[in-house]
Amino acid sequence: MTDSKLDVSNTSNSDAQSYRTQAYQLLEGHSDISIVAKSINLFLIILIISNVIAAIFESESNYHEQYLIEFAVFEFISLSIFCGEYLLRLWCCVEAKEYAHLSHSKARIRYVFTAMALIDLIAILPFIIAMFFSIDLRSLRLIRVLRLLKLTHYFKGFNIFISVIAKELKSITAAMMVMIFLIIIAASLMHAIEGEIQPDTFGSILQSLWWSVVTMTTVGYGDVVPITALGKVIATVIMLIGVGLVALPAGMLAARFGEELRERKENLDYKIKGALTDGFINQDEYQELAKLADKLEIDQHDFQRSIAQLKHGNHHEKCPHCGK
Repeated sequence: MTDSKLDVSNTSNSDAQSYRTQAYQLLEGHSDISIVAKSINLFLIILIISNVIAAIFESESNYHEQYLIEFAVFEFISLSIFCGEYLLRLWCCVEAKEYAHLSHSKARIRYVFTAMALIDLIAILPFIIAMFFSIDLRSLRLIRVLRLLKLTHYFKGFNIFISVIAKELKSITAAMMVMIFLIIIAASLMHAIEGEIQPDTFGSILQSLWWSVVTMTTVGYGDVVPITALGKVIATVIMLIGVGLVALPAGMLAARFGEELRERKENLDYKIKGALTDGFINQDEYQELAKLADKLEIDQHDFQRSIAQLKHGNHHEKCPHCGK
């Protein structure tokens, strides 16, 4: 009798794990061959974009008054779906490889504080706030627009961008700090030179900061301009400095993007070479390499081309043992 109960318990746990694994694969997009997974992802992408469009149109008072009920129903349905998705991701996140060494409770706690989970939480924040406070959801429109961030789940190119920003954060921060210093110095100079002549626009360093930012970034609205000869000379120097300084972070990011893509390609090639040591790639090895290519966000065509090139090159290499 006891053995029978244990069998039932084990069967239940096995079924739950199977469903959890399937849910994880569907939500995280690992089942690329599955039409169901693609349909779910497409539906959620359309829902996110529709929510942002609804929030934009609802900000227009005429549309808000005319379609008040429709907007409210759509928001309720969207929030219900997003809440269900969040809870489902929280339930099945334990299937992720990075949490394999943790207990289910610890894995879920760690997942809650990841960037992706926090973005999902922002999406359902209006619902959570409305549960505890009586508040007009229109005042939470900014939070609703931030649902665009949920698209990072489905467009993996965002991960490369985030990775590049993280790796170049110190350099970009240094460049931004230099720019801030120069903006303050430029504002102080223009206040000293133009302050008495144009007290309305350069009467203080705080007032001069607007002109300094606009000039340093080479935007040049033209609403505030120096009128003295010395002021114009300083403005010219600041503009010339600004051209190079503003372009500096962009150049850093562009260079880092190239390095990041090359490093990922080299990483994949190294793994492919390892799989080709016996002369061919079996089905299991191919699946692992395909997952790695997907994780590294390398295009499927580039992945296949790398395999073909390395396989061709492998045939021309001599064996270190027999020399053939």
